[in-house]
Amino acid sequence: MKECSLWLAGEAMAELCREFGISRKTGYKIVDRYQECGLQGLTDRSRRPFRYANRLPFQVENFILNAKHEHPSWGARKIRERLLRRRFDKFMDVFNNERPHEALDMKCPVEVYQPSPRPYTGLPDIDYPLHDKTIVVTRCGRICLGRQKINFSQVFAGQAVGIQEVHDDIWLVSFMDYDLGYFDLETRVLEALENPFGPKVLPMS
Repeated sequence: MKECSLWLAGEAMAELCREFGISRKTGYKIVDRYQECGLQGLTDRSRRPFRYANRLPFQVENFILNAKHEHPSWGARKIRERLLRRRFDKFMDVFNNERPHEALDMKCPVEVYQPSPRPYTGLPDIDYPLHDKTIVVTRCGRICLGRQKINFSQVFAGQAVGIQEVHDDIWLVSFMDYDLGYFDLETRVLEALENPFGPKVLPMS
């Protein structure tokens, strides 16, 4: 059942079959049964454990099918993001409003803390006048330079970074005041520098 739901959400059949340890022929057979007969088509035909060990909860399955119906253009990644966000929002609601905390004298956080009156406006516009280019990192965490795509980090998705060519096809990547690493256009591999955000240990005199 989980395989069918993920396939309907846009997951590639080859990846699903690898995950569940079955052949693509078997995977397509299972999907065909589901499309033809629904859940009944998946019962009493095999006792392979993957059906039950990986079965999705009804609420999750229903969310995936509804999301795919309402937003046909959404792929598996988009649906997964919305599903995770929905679960996180539910966790935060329980954590802040329902669950008592021993450190707060068995009170809920909502009884102790108040939200800040200052609205969060995000980071200011960042520019890099001393670099050759300012590039916005893609949603999948890549730096696109012409037709070259360099895997960077999804942590910086949507953020502007500065890049500077320091040698032939060797580029330095910086974020705000921090140099993060170098990449080679030929290999398109990023070599990270020492963590600029980590603690600094002064040498002993």
